[in-house]
Amino acid sequence: MTKYDPYDEVRNEKADAAASEWRETSSRFWRYLRTRPAECWGFFVAGLIVGGMFF
Repeated sequence: MTKYDPYDEVRNEKADAAASEWRETSSRFWRYLRTRPAECWGFFVAGLIVGGMFF
């Protein structure tokens, strides 16, 4: 009997596709946000703080 090793499992293709899609979407968002003026960054950070307080 062999010892179970969870790292030997075959990667799930659906999960890999979802992770790839998320990376692409987030990189597009950061690329957009970097081109905006500092005021947009301020509103973005304020939204994160206010959202963190409610959730």
